Amino acid sequence: MAFLTPWALLLLSLALLPFWLKGHQGKVYTWLEMMPEDKLSDRLNLAIKIITSLLLASIVFALANPRGHDEKVQRTGKGAQTVMVIDRSVSMDHPFAGDSSGNAAEIKSGAARRIITQFIDSRPDDMMGVVGFTNSALYGIKITTNRDAIHSAIVAATSPSLNQTNIGAGLTEGVGLFDNIENSGSRAIILLSDGAGKLSPRVKFLLSKRLKERKLSIYWIMLREPGEPSIFSKEVYEEERVPNSIVLHKYFQALGLKYKAYEADNPETLQSAIADIDSREKKAIKYTETIAGYDYSRVFIIIALVLGLLILTIKNLTIKDREAHE
Repeated sequence: MAFLTPWALLLLSLALLPFWLKGHQGKVYTWLEMMPEDKLSDRLNLAIKIITSLLLASIVFALANPRGHDEKVQRTGKGAQTVMVIDRSVSMDHPFAGDSSGNAAEIKSGAARRIITQFIDSRPDDMMGVVGFTNSALYGIKITTNRDAIHSAIVAATSPSLNQTNIGAGLTEGVGLFDNIENSGSRAIILLSDGAGKLSPRVKFLLSKRLKERKLSIYWIMLREPGEPSIFSKEVYEEERVPNSIVLHKYFQALGLKYKAYEADNPETLQSAIADIDSREKKAIKYTETIAGYDYSRVFIIIALVLGLLILTIKNLTIKDREAHE
């Protein structure tokens, strides 16, 4: 057993207070010899002190947050270790470029949240991490199997933030999540953005090195803005006028890693892109799941509650007994 807040144990001396403090009677007598000996009251008084002391000790132990030792369990499944790197710029709260009829479609962040949630729920064996980014990386959740934590991180990562798109910071943070976790055999970065900022030569070099060292697959889903050029465009641009999205696409292609890019201008094409990633990243994986130790603080809280009720019962019996004699 371990204590998460061991400093609380310093308060254990408070459990001796019932024995240090003397009780006060409701009446004062000038001569104690006139009072008959009451062994039952003396015993009840001692019992109350002992129970009160145990109650205080239980509260202190609860405050110390005792936990059982974590248990590591080997799991086998079919899936991958993936990190979602999600654009949180204000433009993600704009509608899609349009659907097949040319009408304004669903808001990009809302569709992304809905479709990614479905993707997560359909892959129970996956270990997932989440990173958001605007002008800098916004840590979401480490790579984990905890679905509640992943869902909460997705909600946060699809909420609006600043009007900037620093993909370099988001990717760097996302790649870093793989550092302290055992390789399951299938690892991927899924980048979801509606734009691409410029990557400095230094960021390109470091990111390239880290991606190759970890042998990560890269999937980029580009949510096109109205009038945004396609990243698959064959148009020839002057060197200084090449759109950032095309520059990033060519950078990923040149890494020599497993890379696939998608363009989505409506919820249906976004759903199709996620479905394709789902079909590509289904391999037999082995991973270690850490099961948190038992929370004993709740046990001590229940003990304290029971002892408190017992004290009230004894006190009530004492008062009734005294009233009967009077």
